[in-house]
Amino acid sequence: MTNATHVKATHVLKPGELVTLPPAGNISFEIETGQRLRLAQPEGEQVADLISFNRDDARELLSMHSSRAVNLNWKLTAPHTLYTNRTREMWKIEEDLTAENYCGGGYCSEHLNVARYGEPGTSAPNCQSNLEAAIRGYGMDRWSFNIDACFNVFMTVAYDENGVWEIRPPKGKPGDYITMQALMPQIVAISNCPILFNSCNNFKLKPLTLEILA
Repeated sequence: MTNATHVKATHVLKPGELVTLPPAGNISFEIETGQRLRLAQPEGEQVADLISFNRDDARELLSMHSSRAVNLNWKLTAPHTLYTNRTREMWKIEEDLTAENYCGGGYCSEHLNVARYGEPGTSAPNCQSNLEAAIRGYGMDRWSFNIDACFNVFMTVAYDENGVWEIRPPKGKPGDYITMQALMPQIVAISNCPILFNSCNNFKLKPLTLEILA
């Protein structure tokens, strides 16, 4: 990465500035070590897909595999720490009112939507496209991240005893939020999930707010 990369983000997020991400929207911004990011659900039942990169070397990025393996837990919430693909500390979850996140890695994409839902998935909005659009200003693209890099904030996925899993309506209530402290300088990209094919957002797209706390 080069210096002054902040000009390549879609938004320069200043501490204390509350930003509303519209339904199905996306954003990228930078965060410094020690700063605290808060994502909130004004209406509840909303899911956000988050990826992030070491600002000094974007080959190092968030890893759900490393995070699960170090924590020996797949239900990551406060006070867990999230790790990079080099197994270095990246985020500290400080507060999590919903306490429900999917940590298996993954995001909706056009090809996945077509495989699951047929022709209606063609050209339908999806998180992969959102995340790619968010980081394009850095010269990165789809191949700069992978499904393991995605933290599905506020998302509810349930497993049964036979290994079958399903996406269920999210449990977030209006005003619920998660607060995470950055443990290294990062480029962050978020997709306000646009999916309506399943109950991920309980079949209604909603706004999402984000803030770097002052």
